[in-house]
Amino acid sequence: MIETLNMLVRIAGAILIMLAALHVPIGRHLKWREESARLSPANATIFHVHTFFICFVLVMMGLPCLLEPSVLLEKSHAGAWLAWSFSAFWTTRLFVQWFVFPKKLWRGNRMETFAHIGFSILWITLSALFTACGFWQVGWLK
Repeated sequence: MIETLNMLVRIAGAILIMLAALHVPIGRHLKWREESARLSPANATIFHVHTFFICFVLVMMGLPCLLEPSVLLEKSHAGAWLAWSFSAFWTTRLFVQWFVFPKKLWRGNRMETFAHIGFSILWITLSALFTACGFWQVGWLK
């Protein structure tokens, strides 16, 4: 089991880093530069800073998963906190995907519906993986 979790955590790490990089083409597709130009300077700056920190957090989550998955898998209080924190983060992100974003943003548009479903699958997978790591940490998974 630990070998499987190790491999899955590494894959998740690579995906998280790729997700950070994916913000560049997503920003182009959604015309973030043009949209933010219409904002006040303060709001545009906040938007850009928040986007940077989202990418930064994705990389900071991804690097230990990719390079040192034992951080999540060697039983320790810190590993348990990290696993459960990542689980809560991605479960909350899944909730936001379905209950905060208005359905009219993605329903009826093939590309946006595909992205909505694809990201939902990713959030479910990440939630399940980090929950499994949490279960491993507390001994509920053998």
